[in-house]
Amino acid sequence: MKQFFITFFANLAALLFVLGGPLLLFIILIIASFSISSPTKHTILIGRDSILVFDLSLNVTDAPEHATSTNSLSAALSGNQNRSVTLHHLTTALEHAATDKRIQALFLEGSFQPADFGTGYACLKELRTAILTFKKAGKPVYAYMEAPTTRDYYVMSTASKIYMNPYGEMEVPGLASVKMYYTGLLQKYGIDVQVTRVGKYKSAVEPFILNKMSDADREETQKLLKDLWGEFVTTVSQSRNIDAGAFQQLVDTEGYILPESAKTAGLVDKLSYFGDVLNDLGAVAPSSDFATIPLPFKQVAMGDYINATQPSSWHNTDKVVAVLYLEGEIVDGDGELTNIGGDRFAAELRRLRKDDKVKTVVLRVNSPGGSAFASEVIQNEIIALKAKKPVIVSMGNYAASGGYWVSTYSDRIFAEPNTLTGSIGVFGLFMNVQKLGNSFGITWDSAKTGNYADFETISRPKTPEELQIAQARVDDLYAKFLQKVSTSRKIPIESLELIAQGRVWSGEEALRLKLVDEIGGLDRAISYAATRAKLGTELNKDYRVEEYPQQLSFADTLTQLLSNEQQPTSKMKADPLTEQYLKMKNDLKALQGFNDPLGMYARMPLGWEIK
Repeated sequence: MKQFFITFFANLAALLFVLGGPLLLFIILIIASFSISSPTKHTILIGRDSILVFDLSLNVTDAPEHATSTNSLSAALSGNQNRSVTLHHLTTALEHAATDKRIQALFLEGSFQPADFGTGYACLKELRTAILTFKKAGKPVYAYMEAPTTRDYYVMSTASKIYMNPYGEMEVPGLASVKMYYTGLLQKYGIDVQVTRVGKYKSAVEPFILNKMSDADREETQKLLKDLWGEFVTTVSQSRNIDAGAFQQLVDTEGYILPESAKTAGLVDKLSYFGDVLNDLGAVAPSSDFATIPLPFKQVAMGDYINATQPSSWHNTDKVVAVLYLEGEIVDGDGELTNIGGDRFAAELRRLRKDDKVKTVVLRVNSPGGSAFASEVIQNEIIALKAKKPVIVSMGNYAASGGYWVSTYSDRIFAEPNTLTGSIGVFGLFMNVQKLGNSFGITWDSAKTGNYADFETISRPKTPEELQIAQARVDDLYAKFLQKVSTSRKIPIESLELIAQGRVWSGEEALRLKLVDEIGGLDRAISYAATRAKLGTELNKDYRVEEYPQQLSFADTLTQLLSNEQQPTSKMKADPLTEQYLKMKNDLKALQGFNDPLGMYARMPLGWEIK
């Protein structure tokens, strides 16, 4: 009945919103009252010898949903049914399931739905590790595939037995990064772009000044893809006990691998339809004595298992390991829920520093960078926090440029082999619309009291003298960035200059170059932080984990909902034209975050979407 009312009022609210109805706010409050007054959890019965079912058809994020979106209210009004789950909740649930006598096996099916900064290869590396730990406990892992992507197979290759639909295919052609360039479009409409930058590989500005990859960008991108793909091939080959060279040859020969070829190569174990897989699992875990309406096999869904196994037993201690999620673009000011506002996160860090219950802080960084000014605001608070309690960084899919800036002064940095990090460089980007305006008969004129009083105008190109000033500012900031990394990481400037230059490195290479300290995921970073703060061992924990930013109040959520203009993202795979539109939209959205007060940015290149 509750669901009926929520659906009814959500649909009615959407209709009144379109019509401009004055009752919209009242109806939203009604929806909220149902959500708040009714319990969100239901009793979950987990039978003995159950199979834990993990449907991969979701987006695996770092930050909890309530920290990055208006979730329930927004979804109710938009009809957006996209699902997401946090990596930490997944790995914690799998860790618990490994020793849970009620769980005898794990079943993987479905296909990931990546969005924004979620479901990257570093994130999936941590998920793989958790599944392998479950498997090492002596519990089998089963997987069913229809048309698995590279991401899907990266995780499913951990399975003890892999089923594949006889009419499916493996979409594992290798990794690629296809970047979009806007120079021709900007020139066509009379928009001129000028840049200042430091670093041979600082290519974030190139989509706006070139029409193809520069030699340096191509070199960097090819090396990164080679590192990430090498890790994929090695890891998958080890999991499936096959020859890495033979696997690579199959990929190069077929690209999209047909079922028979996949079985012959040892990539899958059995070609079966889904119904046949259910019958096999039914033999493993019969369900006839378990439910009123028999299920194909005795099972519990991953989402239900996560809700049923929250570590409430840790809540009897007042010692806290705080995990602060820094996910998204780094922008000046408070920012929005989907990015890292320098002022907002500085305030979070101050609160954690003053909270006596918080004994140590783990910063989970998943960011390509952004505003250099905002990065410095955050870093300054991290240094103050570190003076009082240990600060550990866990790098996610991205921790580059500004993302590395905020990480470098921590006590220890963890990264996965396929984390993208480094990109120590700075750039400035200036656009003007003089040609565009002139084409419509618009002209500009000015009076000023100083040579550079109208420096910020977009009505004309920057003069050579102005560009010299901008370049001097970029050079100065780059020197400061180098000095910060040199001091915090104890790397001589001369050595650092050779590995900086705006170049992005894989986590494996970053470890070799001493930009990070250890290969490992979020769970490893939390365990290390607890040990560093003397909060007990892994087997005898005397702490609880709390995640920040914490959940918004209803009033704040309502404000965000009414002020945001977020569009629902389709769960269906977009057609090629729509994919290009969404890619352009994401690139241009990144430009909206270019709000550094000095116009200088520490950001990795745009368009780093690896397929």
